[in-house]
Amino acid sequence: MKEGKLFGLGASDMKGGDVGNLLAAASFIGQDLSQDIWVVGTANEELDGKGSEDFARYFSQNCSYESALCIIAEPTDLEKIYIGQRGNHFMKLHFSGKAGHASVQEHFQESALGNVTYFLANIEQIFEELKTYKNNQLHVPTFVVTSIYAGDEKSPNKTADFADLVVDCRLTPELELVFEQVMTDLADKYHFTYEDIVTPVLSTLTDNQAPFIQLLTDLSGAQTTGASGSNDQGFFENVGIRTVVFGPGQHDQCHIANEYILLEKLEKHIEILQSFIKKIQEIY
Repeated sequence: MKEGKLFGLGASDMKGGDVGNLLAAASFIGQDLSQDIWVVGTANEELDGKGSEDFARYFSQNCSYESALCIIAEPTDLEKIYIGQRGNHFMKLHFSGKAGHASVQEHFQESALGNVTYFLANIEQIFEELKTYKNNQLHVPTFVVTSIYAGDEKSPNKTADFADLVVDCRLTPELELVFEQVMTDLADKYHFTYEDIVTPVLSTLTDNQAPFIQLLTDLSGAQTTGASGSNDQGFFENVGIRTVVFGPGQHDQCHIANEYILLEKLEKHIEILQSFIKKIQEIY
């Protein structure tokens, strides 16, 4: 700790939020509450959310609550309450072509990289078309190529007979309804096949007029909005657990060296959760 900051890997994203959850819940030990409090930590959040998916399934199959609410303590600076998120598909696109000698210029266009070049030249047009699936809360989908693998580096004079692109696609609920058809049309037009490389995460959107969201808004002064990235919210929503994201970490501290969380934010987070737990007993 130094100058009001707690340093450490994951301090903002999101171990600080975990600490806040634990300390807020622990302060009610021995008190007679009408609602149960669960504090849950799950694995694999950064990749495919498998831990949350498994827990949500366990909870829905083994617990018989009339209703349940969830607050995920991902970093929102205590200034925003994420009521929804775009879904995500991490996909691998497979392009094929004809291998040939690289001394012949025409062999490039016949190669897999010739097809890839045509596809990449039209990425912005693809993005413009996806904008038609805009959501008022979650905004527009995105379609971003993150890596390319092609050819044989041990044969630099041979054109590529294959090329694989990894794409990070963020989906609105509107795009999800037609996503398979959209991808089929793109695959036909640009001559590729595709597959998901991790289990897709569905988009989700919670009613921002729900009483528990109004309560959290009143207590924190935070604004409701949609998350730009994705998190595990959808797994809980899918089993009927109304879920928002609200935590003390700072976005600009995520995944960087010398990551820290402000102790003032952490203390405020605990106070907000304590007030929330007390008042939510009167609503549900």
